[in-house]
Amino acid sequence: MNKTSTIATLAAPFASALTIISAQAAISVVNADFSGVPDTGSPASPLESNPYTFSFDAGATADKLIVALSSELSGSGPTVIKYNDVALTPVTGTINGKAQGIFYLDAPFTGGAADLVIDMTGFNVVNGIGFGVTSISGSAAGVDVASASAGLSTSLTPSVADSFVMSNYASNAGDVPTVPSGHTQLYTSGNIGSADGAAAYLNGVAAGPLTITYVQTGPSSNATAAAAFSPSAIPEPSSAALLALGGLALIRRRRH
Repeated sequence: MNKTSTIATLAAPFASALTIISAQAAISVVNADFSGVPDTGSPASPLESNPYTFSFDAGATADKLIVALSSELSGSGPTVIKYNDVALTPVTGTINGKAQGIFYLDAPFTGGAADLVIDMTGFNVVNGIGFGVTSISGSAAGVDVASASAGLSTSLTPSVADSFVMSNYASNAGDVPTVPSGHTQLYTSGNIGSADGAAAYLNGVAAGPLTITYVQTGPSSNATAAAAFSPSAIPEPSSAALLALGGLALIRRRRH
């Protein structure tokens, strides 16, 4: 076999690889769970003086942990959330009153169930909390875009196709909230202390403007928050081609 045909034969797998590399990545939901905790009990366990602990298994393949939190509270805070004793990052722009925000952690613990601790001891009063938690794989580090708005809706514009959007809602009065159409519900509750709350996510979101709308009859002092997380970047075909050509050049050099 001459050198030209040898190189052509070796190039075939690289051409196939280029086809795979140019495909769009996708985010997968690994695990999800939720809880709603009113500040009641016998004896009472005030949330402003007792951090709440929840067991969650992010899963072996998770690369990001995301928490959406709603609460009935007063005071300045802040809320501190830790997973396996590592603090989550609050997403700037998602805290708006009772919609206490979206929090995330890149590269979370993946060795099994671990403690998710919600510490609100910086507040004067916490009458209850409601939260949804998800772990995902195939995501890029950090957060793409976020928003929070008074009312039933908020809008944001993911910059990358196939993004993952987490949202939450809170109100001081009304019936039990309904999550946005087409979204996966994490929780909805009419008993977060004396408030109501809900959280949901939407995966595979297109790049471009997105409006997220919760539904509730008779809401009061309500707010909605959301954050978009991008899928992992995939090398451009041109970058992969350079790698392939470099490999072929090395093979040719060794054959001389």
